[in-house]
Order: sequence, then structure tokens, then C-alpha cells
Amino acid sequence: MPNLGVLVKDVSRGEVGTAVGWDGPTGTVTLAPLNGDGDDWETTEFKPPNEVDRLCARMVKAKAGK
Repeated sequence: MPNLGVLVKDVSRGEVGTAVGWDGPTGTVTLAPLNGDGDDWETTEFKPPNEVDRLCARMVKAKAGK
């Protein structure tokens, strides 16, 4: 279970988002887009981001002014 507010990689989409929700019974994490643009999404296929994912996430946030 990821902590809320941490970066999580959605393996099925190949995208990194910020964890904003967790449904324990279904094992589903809700992720928010890093740039704040777009809708949150849910996934059951996730893992911690690697170093490259974290670097890309910092760049996306910087470009979005976050």
C-alpha cells in the first residue's frame, strides 16, 4: 500500500502519478496526474518509481510550476 502523496508508477499505463487514494479490499490505488491537468485514475498494477521515473516526474512538476 503506497502512502498518500508519494509517487507511484502505474505499470499498465507506464505513467507516474501521485497517490491520492487507496482501496485496500480491491488493492486499487488512485493516482493524480503530476502536472495537475487531467483526471485521476485507478490501477491495481503499480510499483515504486525508479530513479529515471523520479527524475522525469520532477521535470514534469517543474514545467507545470508545482
